[in-house]
Amino acid sequence: MNLHVSPQRATDQLLMQSNLRLRVGEHVVDVGALRVVTRPELPRLTGKAVAVLIELVRHAGSTVTRDELLDRVWTGRLPTPDVLNQAIKELRRAFADDRKPPQYIETIPKVGYRLVATVLVLDGPAGGVFVEAPDTLAGEAPDAATSAPAAAEARARPGVRRVWRTPVALGAVGACIALIGALAAWLVPSARPAWRVEDVHALTSDPGSEYRPHLSPDGTRVAFSVFDPQSRFERLVVRSVEPSRTIRLTNTGTAIEGLPMWSPDGTRIAFERLGVGYCEMFLVPGLGGDERRIGPCQDYNFNLFDWTPDGRSLIFAERPDPASQALALSLWNLDNGEKQRLRYARAPDDEDIDAHYSPDGRLIAFRRGLSPYSDIWVMRADGSEVRRVTRISATIRGHAWMPDNRSIVFSSTWSGSPALYVADVDSGELQPLAVGKAQFPHAARSGDTVVYEITRTQDRLKLLPIGDVAGMRVLAPSTGSDYAPALSPDAGRVVFASDRSGQLQLWLHDLGAGTTVQLTDDVARPVLFARWSEDGSRVVAVQRDGARRQLVEIDLASRRQRILSRPDDVVMFGDYDIVADSYLVAVHGAGRSSKLLRIERAGTPEESRSVLVEGVEQAQVDRHARALYYTASGVPGLMRRELDGGAERLVTRAITADLGSGWRIVDGRIWYFADLGIRSAALRELDPTTGADRLVTRLDMLIGDIGFSVMPGGTSILFAPVDIEDTDIGALRLVRAAR
Repeated sequence: MNLHVSPQRATDQLLMQSNLRLRVGEHVVDVGALRVVTRPELPRLTGKAVAVLIELVRHAGSTVTRDELLDRVWTGRLPTPDVLNQAIKELRRAFADDRKPPQYIETIPKVGYRLVATVLVLDGPAGGVFVEAPDTLAGEAPDAATSAPAAAEARARPGVRRVWRTPVALGAVGACIALIGALAAWLVPSARPAWRVEDVHALTSDPGSEYRPHLSPDGTRVAFSVFDPQSRFERLVVRSVEPSRTIRLTNTGTAIEGLPMWSPDGTRIAFERLGVGYCEMFLVPGLGGDERRIGPCQDYNFNLFDWTPDGRSLIFAERPDPASQALALSLWNLDNGEKQRLRYARAPDDEDIDAHYSPDGRLIAFRRGLSPYSDIWVMRADGSEVRRVTRISATIRGHAWMPDNRSIVFSSTWSGSPALYVADVDSGELQPLAVGKAQFPHAARSGDTVVYEITRTQDRLKLLPIGDVAGMRVLAPSTGSDYAPALSPDAGRVVFASDRSGQLQLWLHDLGAGTTVQLTDDVARPVLFARWSEDGSRVVAVQRDGARRQLVEIDLASRRQRILSRPDDVVMFGDYDIVADSYLVAVHGAGRSSKLLRIERAGTPEESRSVLVEGVEQAQVDRHARALYYTASGVPGLMRRELDGGAERLVTRAITADLGSGWRIVDGRIWYFADLGIRSAALRELDPTTGADRLVTRLDMLIGDIGFSVMPGGTSILFAPVDIEDTDIGALRLVRAAR
């Protein structure tokens, strides 16, 4: 019986498979999970590497040219040959294919590659079908793309023939070919999205800013905070989702109020109140009235919370020991005020925060990892079956369950600026919603309404003379936002990230000439976190390519780029070492598995790697002292060690991993932000030799990005504070699309 299966039907069959697996030679590849199952110690394969593998499987034993692979796998882009080289290296590393002759992927010089290993489809509609690497069959012409020496070598190789073994129906072979051909398309976002966005509009448009919207359980009302220009504090309000006036919920005007959260029955709202030196939690009736104090919160920066399904407790994150322990999820009983740690699987240094119960109360979704290296995880409400949902290692700005209990809408800067996505809890599949400038979404427990912040802010690169706020001036004016300025060693130029071209790219500003030029230009791959070489001729920066984060080096004179990291590295940041042709690269992992690596002769056959710091969060080099300063997960403060060798030592407890990139080494001293408030911060200077710590200046302004640089002599700082702020509340309908 012949079985005819169309490519569309094969695609449908593929998408129904929860765990399609291929045996390639001695190894098993779980295509859906991007894993080599037989080598569990390896990180996940990249989607592009698996797509290359699929193309080789489809033409097993035949040469696939480099141009064909680049055209099929990187369709619609203009890739450099390096991307294919990296994908092949990744596959060979995954299969441990380091023998001569190769056992898996053979290079046909100046032509392309061919798969020489046997392939067996283990699962799926064509399960049990073998695809073996063929010899050139008798009477069959050699592959026109194969060179004569390679063809002769193939003919001489014994015991290699094209064989189709069919323990299932022969017709399944056709399904297998079509099925495998559909894999590359499956590795990119689905052409048939699961969700459809409708009726996108703004709920608020008044002058001033509104923040953190939260829908009532029935989806009819929304609570949020409004900036009051007279008192300069945020005030708590509520209004109907339909056009209506806002109702003020509280009467105080001497503190910041925010993060309103409706109770499951819609009768009460929990919120935080922030003042000078304090953070407290309160309850208020949903239409206003007498407040009830819950108690103090530990740190407003991480005070993200939600109600338990029974409405009797809050789930929140707190540090059991603020000096050294990571954030862990706990329950706060509203009846007796007691706090209790939630029992669930986690490493001691996992940073867990922002937990939310699913509408049916069976699951908890939370964020693991501090920004900008976070992912969404879920577990059962009893703390069992903890598992990772997303694999983006990026900033996540709010997440919320959809009413189906299977999907989570969230905001992330994964692709550059904050935008909305939906994650399927079971498969981890992500769907971009094409709603940009959006953060902190929330969905009603019933209905299809989603509310969110529309970010209408602008961070502008500025030069601030110390002690002279009136003398602050804008550098490199534009209509975009700027981030993370890095001053050149000669203090004549500054490189910074900016979205002024529509996507985060690197720009270079000449302080003397007042000119600004663009260094990178790739709308598909944002670039940020630049650092200078000692001679000022090059910079290294992090380039995002989908889920991949790679370290690139840019030569300023030629604008040429080269990739310094491996395909399986998730790069956090990079820097130049104190010796030539050596780099420091931080790669991301969960908790202590993040590492700061010293990489010598990067990208060459002689490349070597060594681990300098486990659990690294941030690191900077003092080249003159030949020392490394760093913060790390589970470490109580800023540490130092000599790059030439020696033990680490604690410099100060005032700078912890929570501060992120808000500190700099300046002429052997450490400048850092402290006392960060909503619209205030202190800039301090620490002498690591004497321990002397002085206040440099106070800044009464909104600082979103705390990256900064210091001019020689400490006369001025370069930073990018929020210059324009007019955030609104948006709303949309998110409905299931027909599949």
